[in-house]
Amino acid sequence: MLTFCTPLFAEPEAGVNFVESEPLYAGGLQLYGAHRHSFATRTFDDFRPVPNRDSLFSSAHTLGLGVNYSIPRVVPGDWTLSAVIPLTWREFRTRVNDRVITDRVHGLADISLGARARYLWWVPGDSSQQGSSLSIALITDLPTGQSSAKTEGKEVPADLQLGHGSFDFTLVHIGSYSSNRMELIHHASFEWRSAGIGGSDYDFGDVFSVDFEFKYRVIQEKFPGNTMFLMVALEYTHADYDRDDGHRVTNTGYQQLAVQPKIQWHPRPWWEFKGVFNIPVYRNGHGIQLVDELSFRFSIAWRFAT
Repeated sequence: MLTFCTPLFAEPEAGVNFVESEPLYAGGLQLYGAHRHSFATRTFDDFRPVPNRDSLFSSAHTLGLGVNYSIPRVVPGDWTLSAVIPLTWREFRTRVNDRVITDRVHGLADISLGARARYLWWVPGDSSQQGSSLSIALITDLPTGQSSAKTEGKEVPADLQLGHGSFDFTLVHIGSYSSNRMELIHHASFEWRSAGIGGSDYDFGDVFSVDFEFKYRVIQEKFPGNTMFLMVALEYTHADYDRDDGHRVTNTGYQQLAVQPKIQWHPRPWWEFKGVFNIPVYRNGHGIQLVDELSFRFSIAWRFAT
């Protein structure tokens, strides 16, 4: 069985702006919309490209509508709550029972809820403009997306459905260090995608991801002026095999190394525009898989307090 193995939208769908190390202007309520597009047309056998003889492909667009709210300091630490509603449109050509079919699915995907706490924040007592922080976050994906769509009387492959059919939990740890215009950021996350309490007996493999990001402020004007950052991150992802009714699914799971160029712009403190490209530079999957060769995301956010 040839499968589509799509890298984690680990943000969200799981919080496009939610897992930032430190928002430039924290506090209050933030609303945002994010569009993510990914496509896959190349077939790999483990890490070697092989001919895509049936011209199989997958193209997906996801619009995430989200909200972040920073809780006033009534409990220890700095807390932020987040919710994301993702709307997905996906077109694909795949193989079902030895037949090549083309179809599409669209609608509500899995809604994400999250909570983030900054538990350590250090700023020296001088004017060096240095600082560091540590944060932890928990994100829950709800089984709101359809996981049993059919075409020609047969179920669409699980990895092309709108939802996972289960409750998924992601634990994220975030560390950052800033000095003047420069910032170094580290994310580490583990997504447990095998809760098995939704409407599907198909469990996606758990995912571990770690990245290191360099961020540099290229424009800095006096408040409330213009601010812009350029960033580049290197991300490693490991996904376990999927399981169907408890049995391992062949041609699933992978290891991947990706480069992520990013740009973040605040024309005013309450506005944020951000673009992220995800470019795999090394991919080693289990068996034969059709994989994403490129994805990008663009988001617009509005904050009501700065």
